[in-house]
Amino acid sequence: MKRYTLDLTAKAACEEQSAGGKGANLARLARYGFQVPPGFVITPCAFRELDLDGGDAVFRRPDSPSQPELVRLRDRVLTTPIPSHIPRKIERAYRKLGGRVAVRSSMVGEDGSGASFAGQLDTVLDVAGEAALLQAVRSCWASLFNPGLWSYQQEVGMAQGSSALTIPPMAVVVQQMVHARAAGVAFSADPITGERHVVIEAVAG
Repeated sequence: MKRYTLDLTAKAACEEQSAGGKGANLARLARYGFQVPPGFVITPCAFRELDLDGGDAVFRRPDSPSQPELVRLRDRVLTTPIPSHIPRKIERAYRKLGGRVAVRSSMVGEDGSGASFAGQLDTVLDVAGEAALLQAVRSCWASLFNPGLWSYQQEVGMAQGSSALTIPPMAVVVQQMVHARAAGVAFSADPITGERHVVIEAVAG
């Protein structure tokens, strides 16, 4: 049975193939007792059911798609009707959460040991209401066709001796919006030197 949404506290959300890199890491932190804003994951099953290129959601080719192709695919994601059973599942999960949310792309394979994809995918903040949520989800899906992501994927593939490019499975994380006094990131290794020590970067707001 396909699961289109998973609560971040669910055991299955800890699996990257179900929740993407960001979602799986958040779910693991929640299970370890860290303070993670409540939320849920829209699994890659939802994106796969969009009718892109005849229903084939795997786009494999020997080189990066052209700019017009990327524009066309982004437009298809933003305008193709979502099968009706999927919005119902998403809206049901959102009603349990309520309020303003952050909608975050969570691609399978991001933030790994060989590639980070940092800044290549979209996040939409302060989303309120079911219609706005679905539009924000579309924006996250469409960011799979951001030119920078394909250029980066090509660079990483070449570095690893592979030139094949694919559309990776894509999940979306929906979390209760937190209006923070400061926000940042903690690295378990120096992002420049690779030295094993904690580096924290933060900004106000």
